[in-house]
Amino acid sequence: MKNIWRNTILSWLSGLAACIVIGLIIGQLLGVLLLYVLGSLYWQLYQLYQFHSWLRYSSKASPPEASGIWGDVFDAVYRLQKKQRKSKRRMRQALTRIESSTTALKEGVIMADNQGNLEWWNNSAAHFFGLMRPVDRGQIITNIVRSPEFFRYFSQKRFGEPLVIKSPAKEGVYLEIQTTLYDKNDHLIFVRDVTRLHLLEQMRKDFVANASHELKTPLTVIKGYLETLDMFKDSLPKSMQKGIVNMSEQSERMEHLIEDLLLLSRLESDEKREENHWHKVLDIVHSIQSAVESIVTEQHIISVKIPAEAYIYGSYKELYSAFSNLIVNAIKYSPDGGEVEIKWESSHLNGVFSVKDAGLGIDPRHIPRLTERFFRVDKGRGSKTGGTGLGLAIVKHVLLHHDAKLQIRSQPGHGSTFSCYFPANRTQHESVSTLIFKGNES
Repeated sequence: MKNIWRNTILSWLSGLAACIVIGLIIGQLLGVLLLYVLGSLYWQLYQLYQFHSWLRYSSKASPPEASGIWGDVFDAVYRLQKKQRKSKRRMRQALTRIESSTTALKEGVIMADNQGNLEWWNNSAAHFFGLMRPVDRGQIITNIVRSPEFFRYFSQKRFGEPLVIKSPAKEGVYLEIQTTLYDKNDHLIFVRDVTRLHLLEQMRKDFVANASHELKTPLTVIKGYLETLDMFKDSLPKSMQKGIVNMSEQSERMEHLIEDLLLLSRLESDEKREENHWHKVLDIVHSIQSAVESIVTEQHIISVKIPAEAYIYGSYKELYSAFSNLIVNAIKYSPDGGEVEIKWESSHLNGVFSVKDAGLGIDPRHIPRLTERFFRVDKGRGSKTGGTGLGLAIVKHVLLHHDAKLQIRSQPGHGSTFSCYFPANRTQHESVSTLIFKGNES
């Protein structure tokens, strides 16, 4: 590079020196120098014209013949063009392979811009949603998938959990949709056929509901006879008295289990749902307080910090069930003398019902599984506390019905806090009142 520039400069200076000598000899120094400068300028413009013409009209052809710096520029640009064409060819081949492999996927793949306008999709997505090229290209995806659940999922960007909906194009097909944001909030949407899993889940729900319903009748008969025997147990041998007491306790526990299973089944199927109304949060808690007096010891301290005019919009029975499960769990798993704090907090964003206990706490690794049915951190704790293992599963489904979510914070040895976050449109609040009561107090 340095040699070319040095040779070019030396050549130009040599020509300038020759022009000066000739100009002095003939006595026309300025005229000769002007001709030399104009000639040099013409030469540069001519080379620039060749360069422009070559780039614009025949860049794939060999570059024009030139020497010096211009020849080196032509060669360098030509090498860059060859390298660029090779890179584009490799990129085009890679894109072709990606498109071919994506097209062969059984799962649907959709690419949409940050507004939700369709840009590209594979054959499986076209099959699931009935998409057609080029008619649907550029259409907003919510105009194609006309489902209220999908509209809320997409417009509110609820992409943390997958969404299951019915296929708009295939009867009886259920689709799981998972969306990822990339680049400038563009959407990469994956669609999977989960019809078989949905049917299996429905079969499981139906089995649990039917089995629980069928078990309820014989259990009622057994419990009735046990209650009759319990009335005359004093006339029976002591060994039989103990057996009757144990059977009565276990039948009652089984009755609670069946009731929870039936309630969970109704929550999952949305059957026989109570109409939503405005309810005072404090009234719900007072009703629960009366129901849990039998399990509260004298050492327990339960503090209630709830706005006096706090209201929540929803189903009374479902909210009662969710709140009571949280409160009962807090009381059962708090040691004697532990404090249970029941609180309601409101803001312009949401309303939060929380229950804080002074129990043993929960290892953070177990928290994601707490809302699974029958899951227990301590496998032996259920028989001691009389729990069914369905309480938090019921809480989760009740909150889903009320557009709310459950947050669990806990550390071993520091107790636990269960918080239910309700959207602002389901809450009202005014002043705050505080009530503290001890066990066995009305």
